[in-house]
Formats: sequence, structure tokens, C-alpha cells
Amino acid sequence: MTRLQPGHPDQDKENALADAYAAMDEGRLDKTRELAHAVLAAVAGDDRHYEARALACLAHCDRVGSKLRRASEAARRAAQLFEQLGDVQGEASALTTLAHATMLLGRNEEAVEAAILATRLCDVGAPRPQTVLAYNVLGLAYCWSGDHARADASLERAVRTAQGCQPAVSIYQPRINQVWVEASRLVDERYQTGRMQSLAKLDRLMKECLALEAAGMGVSVLPGLRAMARTISFSSTSLLAIWQGDYSAARRALESARLSLSEGGSWLDSFVRWCAAELAWAQQDWARAETELTAMRETALNVEHEQLACMADLLLAHVYELQGKVDATHLAYRRLRQRERRVVAEGLGSRESLVTWLLGARQSERHLQQALVASRKFERWSLEDALTGIANRRHFEQSLAERIVASTAVDKPLTVAMVDVDRFKTVNDRFTHSVGDRVLKTVAAIMSAEMRQNDLPARWAGDEFVVLLDNTSEPQAAHICDRIRAAVADFDWESIAPGLRVSVSIGASQVRADDTAETVLHRSDESMYRTKSTDLS
Repeated sequence: MTRLQPGHPDQDKENALADAYAAMDEGRLDKTRELAHAVLAAVAGDDRHYEARALACLAHCDRVGSKLRRASEAARRAAQLFEQLGDVQGEASALTTLAHATMLLGRNEEAVEAAILATRLCDVGAPRPQTVLAYNVLGLAYCWSGDHARADASLERAVRTAQGCQPAVSIYQPRINQVWVEASRLVDERYQTGRMQSLAKLDRLMKECLALEAAGMGVSVLPGLRAMARTISFSSTSLLAIWQGDYSAARRALESARLSLSEGGSWLDSFVRWCAAELAWAQQDWARAETELTAMRETALNVEHEQLACMADLLLAHVYELQGKVDATHLAYRRLRQRERRVVAEGLGSRESLVTWLLGARQSERHLQQALVASRKFERWSLEDALTGIANRRHFEQSLAERIVASTAVDKPLTVAMVDVDRFKTVNDRFTHSVGDRVLKTVAAIMSAEMRQNDLPARWAGDEFVVLLDNTSEPQAAHICDRIRAAVADFDWESIAPGLRVSVSIGASQVRADDTAETVLHRSDESMYRTKSTDLS
């Protein structure tokens, strides 16, 4: 056991931290934690500089080791200490780790905020490797939030920054992450349209990454990630080959990816499972695809990667749908919604501490103003759905939680209605994704027109909407739901596309005395599915 006694020279602490990062690069994460804890024990809270650096080391170690909740907490504490010390670069580095950990935990809003703040802190002065990392993580956070355009733009910014560093930094890490973003975009489009779009961009990005590897520049800016980069490269190569129909090359790359996995297990095991599922999917080996996707979900949950677990459930639902397994499809979607709600609930628990840190812990007017400006910029992004302009899921869940408490206190009824666009996938398949977007915007506008002043319509996810009906009983809500259904049915959809017809299914449930947000939403969801089954049968 490594021990550094209080009062040891700073050089001993420097050496211990240097050894900790070297051990991490060799994959010896237990040794890294031992050395970082030795530094923490030696300072005993009396040296905030080394305490912050040791916490930052632990946070990065736990991120590499897929202990993401532990990593996010250590990174937050490190960022607070660096801010108090006025160490802007240290704070930016800790924020970058915090953004990455919370992103993988599915807490997208928190991740984007932390990453944007990190980039703003890094943008002062000449380009440096830390700036590359900040924009790199911001790109990934945008990707998992579903904004692939912003994700790609942030990663391109990381590439330009890397090229502007003196000496220049390898652009490999942001490029390989652009491969991930493009693959995610293609999967999203396949889900929306039912077919794979052009692979040209993915092919170009993958060839550039392989060329960088061949030139000896396939390295990560961060320690501890080199071995992971090899697995990501093999898996991405396999994924591209599968979608190009070269199954022999896909199997070879997939086998190389499996052999490159570390013994301890990480989110990469889940990524490899996804590739195996895609190979089975391409060959219509549905049983194998289901097995691999189930394993992908369980592996992701074991390493706290909520994003990949949700992705696995979404892919499973698609596989079930392609086979006509209606009950299994509905079950997968419900499991996905339940998981997303748990992630949101967990994220809300960390919001108060983050906001307190951003505003209350600032020691100077300059830092306070910086945080306030950032908060105003985030406010619209975090509360409004970008496509439809109505409230987003986060805004709705916050309002629902608040109004449940208020309605109980004043004994006024409150009802939640879930709205689903019928056969929306058919709209995308037959009329294009652009028409599908216009349908969602129009449905949102129709709903808004039927609302009263204190009602709240919101986009829930994909083609689902939700409405919070203030001071409204369930029978009263039924009349409002009928008006929305009729207004949607009566709209001139031919003005958008010839032959277009759109209808919605709506289910409502009144808040009960012992309800939580999750329970009333679940009942509304069940009511909507019962309505859909009746209407479409």
C-alpha cells in the first residue's frame, strides 16, 4: 500500500500523481486509485491544490474504469476546488471529465452545460490539448442528446484546434468520435425512415482514421484510452463493413475487436455486442440479433452506460417490429421509456448542486456574470423542443412534479394526457422524413391552439406528445382530448403532401393523492395504448 505522510515535500506528491497517470496508461487502474488516494491522505484537506489534482485523477480513472457515478462526483468536487483556486485550466479539465461521465449516465443537459462551460474556459489564449478535449466531449454530449449537426460541428472545432496547437496534436480522437456520431445518425435515420442512408461520409471518416493509425498518429490525447481506441477502431470498421454488405471483412474486424477487449469489462463490450447484433440483423438472423442486443443492454447497465442501454432497447424494439412481434415491440418501448424516466429522475437530483455551484460558489463578479450568461443561453435550449417549439420533456417533467404538489395542496384536479401520432413510421417511409417533421410541427401547433392559458403541451419523445391539463378532471379532459383528435383529423393534410392522412391516439389519467410523476405518466401511457389498440383494430 502506497502512503505519503503529511508534510512530505511537494515533489513526492508530484511523483505520485505522475506514477498514477502512468499506471492508468498501462491499464493498472487499481494502482492509479491507490496512488491518488495516497495523495489525498497526505494533504488531509490542508492543500486544496493537490486535493483537486488527486480528485481529478480519480475521476478520470473511474471514467476509464466505467465507474461513472463515482467519476462524476469526484470530477464535480475537483472542479469546485480548481474554481476556488482560480485554476482555470484545472477547472476546465475537471468539467470535461464531469461532462463525459454525466453524458454516459444519460444526464444530457448536465453534460452539455458542463462541456460548454469547459470550452468557454479553454477558449481564452492559444489552442491547447485541453481545448481539444473540451470540444471533443461537447461533440459527444450533443450526439447523445440527438443533435448530430451540433455534434459534428463541435468535433470539427476540436480537429481545427488540434491542428493549431504548438506542437500540433493528433486529430485522431475527434475523428474517431465523428465516426461514432455519423454511425449514430445513420441508425437514427434508419429507425425513422426504415432504411440505411448514404455511407459515403462514414466511409471517408473511417479511412482517415485508419490512415492516421497507419502513420502512428492513432493516439488519444488522454492517458488510459489507447487500448480502448483499438477496440473502437476495430468495431467501427466492422460496423461499416456490415452496412456495406462485406460480411467476411465484418467478421474479421469483429473478431479483432473481441480479442482487444480488456478482461475487466467496459462499455466497449456493449459496443462489440452491438456490432454482432448488426451483423445478425443484416443476415436476418433475428434470434441472434435479439440475443446480442439483450446482452448489449445488460452489459451497458453493468458498467453504468445508460445511453447504450437505452440504445439497445430501441434497437430491440426495431428488431421486434420488423418481425411483426407487436407485444414484444410495445414491451421494449415501455422498458425504454421507464429507463429514460429513471435517468431523468437521477439527473434532476444532481441539478440543484450544479446550479448552486455555477451561481453561488463563484468567488468574483466576473465568474458570476460568466455563469449567468451561460445559464441564460442554456435556458431556452433546456426547456424548449427544437423541432416543434413547444415545451420539451425536461420542462414538462419539472412542471408536472411542481403541479402535483400544488394540486394536492389546494385540492384541484390535475390530468395528464399522452398523445401519439398513429402510424408515424409509415408517414416517414412514404412521404420522407421532412414531411414527418412538418407533421410533428403541425400536431404541436394544433395541440397548442386547443390549450387554455395554464395548460402545458410538450413533446415527449419521437412522435409522442404529452399535455398537462390544469384544474381538469379526467371526464373534463376527455372532451379536450376529443377536440384535439377532431382538430387533427380535420386538418388539411393534403396541403403538406398529396395523399397524407394523420390521426392521433390519446389517453388521459387524473392525478391521484398518492401519485408521483412516474405513476400518473405510466397510467396515461397505458390509457393511450388501449385507445390506440381500439382505434386501429
